[in-house]
Amino acid sequence: MGCCFSRDSNSSPYPGSTAGQHGDSSHQINNNTHGHGHHHRHSQTGQPSLSGGLSHAPSDASSATPRLSRSAVRRGVPLNEHFNQPIRPHVWKSKRRTWTRATIDREREVFFDTRVAGRPEIWAALSTALALLREGDQQTAQSIVDAAGITVPTGDICEGCYDESGALYKLPEAIVADPVNLADDEDAAEVAYKCDAGADLDGDADGDTAGDETSTAKLVLGTGSSDDLLDKEKERRREEKGKWNERDVVKVTARLSDRGGPDVVVSIGKEQTVAALVRRIQAEAGLPTSTRIQIVYLGKFFRDSQTLFEQGWKEGNVLNAYVRISK
Repeated sequence: MGCCFSRDSNSSPYPGSTAGQHGDSSHQINNNTHGHGHHHRHSQTGQPSLSGGLSHAPSDASSATPRLSRSAVRRGVPLNEHFNQPIRPHVWKSKRRTWTRATIDREREVFFDTRVAGRPEIWAALSTALALLREGDQQTAQSIVDAAGITVPTGDICEGCYDESGALYKLPEAIVADPVNLADDEDAAEVAYKCDAGADLDGDADGDTAGDETSTAKLVLGTGSSDDLLDKEKERRREEKGKWNERDVVKVTARLSDRGGPDVVVSIGKEQTVAALVRRIQAEAGLPTSTRIQIVYLGKFFRDSQTLFEQGWKEGNVLNAYVRISK
């Protein structure tokens, strides 16, 4: 004995279905697909859709174009690229301290010698690049920064720069550039010289020798600090007397920047300063005494008033000599 069940056509769980249509889910899905344009028109007018709510179907343009994430739009560059700008000189004025050439050079030397965080080769590259940038050689400084993989987002190294691993390197203004109100070393050294000699601060002579002290100070001090020039004078006198034992003499190879070769090899005493080495290089290379030579080793500019060994030079290693002809 069998039985059949009848169902009213309006009892379909899906609205709009009739007895002549299949009231199953697949049919309803097909109807929704074919009626996409119908729903879209409802969504544009803000009228409720068949499901009883506002339709959120995307427009034709938005559906054809892939949607970018908000972070990707804000970032604007691929993840493997970094913001980078060409380096430029930093301009600043000192308000709390009076800087002279001697004090600011000493401050920079101490700064780079005492860095413990970060990579040493990055600090060395920054030291060399900044020295060149202060000299006005922006192109060479930029090439050193690029070769070291240093990124400068704003172009101002004072505002921070990064190495290839993303480590941040911050440098004070005095390390990056000279202040516009840098004091004259000669004036500061001359005052110190007069004080040591017992002269009056107002410059008036108390005796017959005061005028001689003033002229001597100007002659000896020149354009550098008193300590540096006095050391140079001692070096000259010692060289003239030839007070160097053969066992205290080392051979130094210098590679000059103004020529392709050959390297210049000179001999100096172990206790002689870099200033003495520069004079030997000038004589050996046939350069005029007015030529400025800066000795560089492992990215560090050597001070003229110290010996090679005091500044970390290893005997047998080649030194770089940056040659600048005075105009």
